[in-house]
Amino acid sequence: MCKKPYKMKTIATLYPSKQNRSTPKISMIIAGLLMPLFLSAQNLTTNSSFNSGTTGWTNTCTVEIYPETTYGGTNASNNVTEIDKETCIDQDVCIMPGVTYVLSFKGTRRTAGGAPSSVGINVKIKGVNTGTTYINQDRNYNNTTFNYTTQTYAFTVAANSNDRKINIHIKDNNNHTTLGAILDDIELRPQTELAISGSTSALVGATYNYAVSNSPAAGITYNWSMGANATNASSTSATPSTGWTTAGNKTMSVSISNSSCVVTSLSAAVVVSGVLPVTFTNFTGIIKDNKAALTWSTGREENNSHFIIERSANGRTYDSVGRVQAGSNISNTYTFTENNTNAISYYRLKQVDISGTYMYSSVVTLKNTGSSREMTVYPAQATSTVQYVISNNAQATATLQVFNLAGQSVMSQKEVLQQGVNIRSLNVSQLATGTYILKLQVPATGVTAIKQFQKL
Repeated sequence: MCKKPYKMKTIATLYPSKQNRSTPKISMIIAGLLMPLFLSAQNLTTNSSFNSGTTGWTNTCTVEIYPETTYGGTNASNNVTEIDKETCIDQDVCIMPGVTYVLSFKGTRRTAGGAPSSVGINVKIKGVNTGTTYINQDRNYNNTTFNYTTQTYAFTVAANSNDRKINIHIKDNNNHTTLGAILDDIELRPQTELAISGSTSALVGATYNYAVSNSPAAGITYNWSMGANATNASSTSATPSTGWTTAGNKTMSVSISNSSCVVTSLSAAVVVSGVLPVTFTNFTGIIKDNKAALTWSTGREENNSHFIIERSANGRTYDSVGRVQAGSNISNTYTFTENNTNAISYYRLKQVDISGTYMYSSVVTLKNTGSSREMTVYPAQATSTVQYVISNNAQATATLQVFNLAGQSVMSQKEVLQQGVNIRSLNVSQLATGTYILKLQVPATGVTAIKQFQKL
């Protein structure tokens, strides 16, 4: 029987064939949650963009990897995979029980070589240990031009699950030819990112506390490395303390495991400077009724001018939200309040002395149990469409708005959210290039969710 034109197969082995191509790739960064404000690059799949040929996708399948121009695309430097009756992709991924994950990928019908008018795939995610099926979905592509659309699925691994790995398996669904669907950027991420929380600025000789935000409460082990000249060079604690004996730029990191395999690794930069003339004795806060209240005390002040209160939605990028003048005593107690509807906020103090020199306090993490909710936005850098994921307790009407950085509303529409996880798409192709804020409000429950994205 004659082969269709342009058809090329590569068998996945432990040693990729010479026919496999590892050409450079222009890949879309699929991320979420304010991700120029927050991104730890927590894609858990290996070789999701196929830059490294079949690496990572070699469990049980015959895998085909070629530049997209082989299949009708226009980018010769972009590697993709084809799914048809002869090929599929398969990978085990290390995960943490008790976490909600989002699987996303780009797909299109192959247009070169005479593919059927409608080609389909089956997407299945199963627990490696328990055999639990978390996702079993079919997706068809019938586009006539080579055009990617992004597909997103969310699922939760129960906190008491024995699964430490899940298997991603994507195969042919309704296509019985060797010309099928083209997939790219297959990524699995936690719906709510993990991040190192703690002060990014430190003083020589002081002690600071760190933690991993949004990680499960149990079943996780940590392996911290605190960087050069740390008083505690390493730790296996969930909430380690450390300080540094010399000034300079330090890099701390933590490897997160589930007792079976390493799930992900995080890092954070800490700038360590010499001792400045203010000693903090405490810094605490609370959010209640959508109002944040902060209190801090000093044990010693010399030449202190004022404090700048800074707030972050992700623990990395901070904005100034207030200023408090220094007291007249050597030791003082200060307070600051502001409206805050964010689900989680990170606060720190920037102490400025009369010469303009400044230092940062430790970071206080405050969670709002009132009316805000986590929302995930994919991709963080979009060309035409962004997807947002949010959970809702009951069906309700929501208002979705997009603002530019000048605070002007550039889009507004109504959405009906269903009970449970909602995955929706928003066409942003008409927006000018720039940074935007996506804001979702549910008047019936008072829920507000805000995330940032970029339009390319």
